[in-house]
Amino acid sequence: MIEHEIKNDRYSLKLPALAFGTASFERKDSDEFYFELLDSYYNNGGRCLDTARAYCAWLEEGEDSSETVIGRWLEARGCRDEMIICTKGGHPVMGHMEISRLSKDELEYDLSHSLKTLGVEYIDVYFLHRDDERIPVSEIMPILNEFYQSGRVHFLGASNWTAARIEEANRFAEENGMEPFRVSQINYSLAHCSTDTFGDPTVVCMNLREFKAYQRTGMPIMAYCPQAKGFFAKLARGESMKNLPEEQFTSTANLARLARVKQLSDREGIPAAVIPLGYLNSQPFFVTSVFAASKPWQIDENMQAQDLRFDSKTIAFLENAL
Repeated sequence: MIEHEIKNDRYSLKLPALAFGTASFERKDSDEFYFELLDSYYNNGGRCLDTARAYCAWLEEGEDSSETVIGRWLEARGCRDEMIICTKGGHPVMGHMEISRLSKDELEYDLSHSLKTLGVEYIDVYFLHRDDERIPVSEIMPILNEFYQSGRVHFLGASNWTAARIEEANRFAEENGMEPFRVSQINYSLAHCSTDTFGDPTVVCMNLREFKAYQRTGMPIMAYCPQAKGFFAKLARGESMKNLPEEQFTSTANLARLARVKQLSDREGIPAAVIPLGYLNSQPFFVTSVFAASKPWQIDENMQAQDLRFDSKTIAFLENAL
């Protein structure tokens, strides 16, 4: 299994190549269904779950459902000590993305609520879900450092922060003896995307500037939407695009990459869904792919990528550079 160790003065953990994303855990009364998915991930060797306070808050009665399900599963299976739990706070109120929630009181509320909902004493990696560059990092990092010093958070992460902003925050933290960000979570996949793809200017997507920064710093990434919401897998199987998620990624460049995925899948016998995960495993910095799945067989298939890496020629082929 491909892993990457992160550590600080108190803790260490090994991030796996594949994390299970739970943004689709929408219901609080469907434990049997969700537990089957979580069991499948666990039984395939998966040990990292990604959730957030904001997940499913866009649905009626969906608030807290993702963290709640995970908390009940951890208790039922008695496996808390085996799992890396990643969650996020500081997300704006739905419908008001322009108004950030990064004050001490708001972040304290989110962290305390997540700990209670998950039923855990600490979060392995705690992410700020969004940034607000109008707020100086000198106001944000002391809050996060207190979370770390209290033992409630073992590692700090930045979700949808630019690499430049993370570097600024980490310079401040290091100059003042504080815990820095150790992990970044952004949108990253074989498919090209931008803020326009999601219709949300607060998201950060991998681009050439970000890529060069991560290549220089070596900071590990947790990539969300690593399979472009099924764009490659569904179209490679001959399915039509039936809803917005996969349609978001339709472009000339992405259709060209889809053709390359299909060629490689046919030639090597690798499922099309797995190829984008292997692509991310093969980058010059470590990437954890946060994949989603709604059926156990999809998890079984995706977990084939735990040890999958491609050589530079194959990467160039997939990027349509050859």
